[in-house]
Amino acid sequence: MVKPDNKADSSDKDTKQIILDATVDLIREEGFSCITLRSIAARAETNLALVNYYYGSKEKLFGDAVKKLVATFDDAFKALEDNTLPPKERMKLFFMRYIMNLSRYPGMARQMLDQRHHIMGSQDEYAKYSKLMRLERIKEALSEITGEQDRDKLMMMMMQVYGAIVFPVIMISSLPKEREDLKEIFKLSPLEEQIDGLFELYFHKYN
Repeated sequence: MVKPDNKADSSDKDTKQIILDATVDLIREEGFSCITLRSIAARAETNLALVNYYYGSKEKLFGDAVKKLVATFDDAFKALEDNTLPPKERMKLFFMRYIMNLSRYPGMARQMLDQRHHIMGSQDEYAKYSKLMRLERIKEALSEITGEQDRDKLMMMMMQVYGAIVFPVIMISSLPKEREDLKEIFKLSPLEEQIDGLFELYFHKYN
């Protein structure tokens, strides 16, 4: 009986992981638009044929990379699951942690949104993305705060609150690096003040 070549299997997994890690690093440094399969192969110190062998396409590799990037936000998502906190506090803690993570890689925020079709290209992919991003948890917190039960209205609320908090990060990340004067013009209040101010305006009638 021939035993499986565990060493070869391990080597395959290592190579595939190295390629994925290299892709994630490049996305964090340069964003999606500047990356090619050749640059990924160079960073992973492998050849282009192996990148194609393991992932088949740039879209598949980017999709897996985005999912790994999203996983780095687990500490933020856990805040949504802490039922010892009131719903508004859960949402505040989630956004505080989420934006602090995004701010570590400012170019990534806009680029992740630009590449949303890689992970939401079908209803099935959207369902996976929704589960990954804990979207239902955000809607549950909104329902607790507002008493709203209509799923379409909760989705609208979620997009409004999310956009109001995340858009400034995307906007700042889009400013040309050499235009420091623009950064002064668009200088934002401390993050906690931004969230408190938004929640006060958005949820005031539910207090």
